[in-house]
Amino acid sequence: MGSVFIRHLQANRVGHCIVGCAFILWGIITIIRPCIVQVPTLLFWSNIITGILRPLIAAGMLAIYFEKARLELIHKEAQYRLLAENAIDIIYRYKVLPRARFEYVSPAVLSVTGYTPAEFYANAKLIFKLIHPNDLSLFSCYIANPFQRNDLPLTLRLIRKDGKVIWFEQKCVPVYDKSGNLEAVEGIIRDVTVRKELEQVVSRVECMNMVGEMAANVAHEIRNPMTTVRGYLQMLEKKQPCPACKERFAIMIEELDRANTIISEYLTLAKDKRADLKNCSLNRIVTSLFPLMQAHAAASNSHIELELTDVPELFLDENEIRQLILNLVHNGLEAMPEGGNLTIGTLHNRDVVTLSIRDQGHGIPGDIREKLGTPFLSTKDTGTGLGIPICFRIAHRHHAVIGIDTGTNGTTFTINFKLPGQFFREAQTVVNDPTSGNQQLIP
Repeated sequence: MGSVFIRHLQANRVGHCIVGCAFILWGIITIIRPCIVQVPTLLFWSNIITGILRPLIAAGMLAIYFEKARLELIHKEAQYRLLAENAIDIIYRYKVLPRARFEYVSPAVLSVTGYTPAEFYANAKLIFKLIHPNDLSLFSCYIANPFQRNDLPLTLRLIRKDGKVIWFEQKCVPVYDKSGNLEAVEGIIRDVTVRKELEQVVSRVECMNMVGEMAANVAHEIRNPMTTVRGYLQMLEKKQPCPACKERFAIMIEELDRANTIISEYLTLAKDKRADLKNCSLNRIVTSLFPLMQAHAAASNSHIELELTDVPELFLDENEIRQLILNLVHNGLEAMPEGGNLTIGTLHNRDVVTLSIRDQGHGIPGDIREKLGTPFLSTKDTGTGLGIPICFRIAHRHHAVIGIDTGTNGTTFTINFKLPGQFFREAQTVVNDPTSGNQQLIP
């Protein structure tokens, strides 16, 4: 038994060595004991040694138990640390008393915030400096009411080291000392930027659907009396009234025409409208619109450049794509009141064809950028706020994705179209909707 402890049960540990040697010595004494029964002195010392070995073995076994428990704790700690350090979410422990500091921050903090854990250990107030200014009051209220922390996760904006604004969700647990004072805070921080962007997309689609439903029910009823009023105004205008009245008639007719244009844009957002997709050349559509766009650009002291590359044909509704391009070009020219260059380009990359429209304006403000695509949202005095929503609607009907890159040097809109082969491969992946009996495409 002693050799088993020494050879097979981690002999480098003190407890195993003591127990192993004690068992070996006890075994030797047990073997020679019959031979020394007739020798009182040797028998006496053998009894003494045996009495010493028994508590020694007990102490060794106790040491083995504690050693095993320690090794298991180390193993568990290594497992939990591995989970924490490889987690996508940020796991932290923030010490409040006696001095505010981070006791632990997982490495995921670098990918989320751009700052290393060492920077958070060095500056306990760094996290407070990263909170978006518009969310500081909410964060302060959250800190001041620790008893509410277990209710719902707190969702805030955070400014990364590179200046990008992200959304994060925090769930934490307060730790109190024996006196009831808040001693530390343990929690998890999760980057929910993608989820927030998807929520904005869903909200935008819902708004456009709502506008489409309203348009289908109201637009025709509004157009009928407007057409009648416009006809009578034209008739009165031809009767050669006084010059002042003639000018007023012209203004009224112009305003009616503007209202009719708004209604036409309104109807473009109709929910049930389907795109008439045909095999078209995107470059040909852009080229055919170039003289018209160049004339508009010249009127605003701007210039349009084409950077068209060889791209394959796509399934497009030509009229809708023309409207999409004209809307984005019109917005780009209005973003450059002092003049500038507006560049229209096409690019083919694997299964995607990209149409890009880049201006040299001052960029889109952050508060507008987050709500871009919402109907009737406009920064222009004469704008209807329907141009960009129409573009999103047209892109949605073409299974395309609109990307926006904006800054102080200008804004670039990119529309990514899928090639016909890729589109049909996705169209073949169909599932039945159990709630309506209809079919839905899996994107």
